[in-house]
Amino acid sequence: MLKVDNISASYGKVRAITDVSLEVREGEVVALLGVNGAGKSTTLKTISGLLRTQDGSIHFQDERIDRLSPEKIARRRIVHVPEGRRLFPGLTVRENLIMGTSNHKVSKVDLNHRLDYVLEIFPDLKPLYSQLSWSLSGGQQQMVAIGRGLMADPVILMLDEPSLGLAPVIVKQVFKTIRDINARGVTVLLVEQNAHLSLQVAHRAYLIETGRIVREDDADTLLHDENLQKEMLGAGF
Repeated sequence: MLKVDNISASYGKVRAITDVSLEVREGEVVALLGVNGAGKSTTLKTISGLLRTQDGSIHFQDERIDRLSPEKIARRRIVHVPEGRRLFPGLTVRENLIMGTSNHKVSKVDLNHRLDYVLEIFPDLKPLYSQLSWSLSGGQQQMVAIGRGLMADPVILMLDEPSLGLAPVIVKQVFKTIRDINARGVTVLLVEQNAHLSLQVAHRAYLIETGRIVREDDADTLLHDENLQKEMLGAGF
């Protein structure tokens, strides 16, 4: 479904990722793991077109997309939920959710169906529908951010550090939600520092260090790898 081949990208003169290759197959949850600054978020930004690749290529459903604009990539239903939630503080929960359809032409009937779908996944948002997003807790804001991504009817949902800054009990809820979303047929590319929980929901995972992929394996193998646990001790093990 999604194939990234030997991409490199920089911020100015600073190389952020080098020769990164990964693949996400339909129906999978694939985790991209690494410590802070390893290149995880940069990889997602290159896939979604927010950062241009300098080398390599990115294909989605057999179409090359690495030279498309972010808007055109989004229209392919590749949805990027960025780190830090980035809600519109002056908009209500409902208005923030609707912003997820901004790159798509959606009928009123379809819009209401999508809103109902999001509320089915996040029932706790229903009583908060008319509240401004700035008034929500961190966990509630993350629900809105993921829900906004789901409003775009993603074929693949890319989540960047969804557990960042959340209380442990909320983190567990977020990962349960990721599993539920995948069970509903959405393919997920998950960027996370919390390696332990990520490997519990993922099918496969890649480990990135200093901008390079250093390992790829099935999630269960990595979850029980004692050497990896020692290496990733500061990243969720």
